[in-house]
Amino acid sequence: MNAKRESSFSGAADLVVHAETATNYLKEVYAACANGDKSAARRSLRKAISELETARALLRTGLE
Repeated sequence: MNAKRESSFSGAADLVVHAETATNYLKEVYAACANGDKSAARRSLRKAISELETARALLRTGLE
């Protein structure tokens, strides 16, 4: 039981990294929108979504 907890905890660190990266991309979305740059906003939003999907996959793997 403890081995599983240690394993999922190490995965949690990776999950946090991806979530923080997504947060940075969302800040870029905000800045791009403020500057009226739709292309940059879309690009950053796609990157943020990708990071969040990766974090979600890591979470699911850690819970199984």
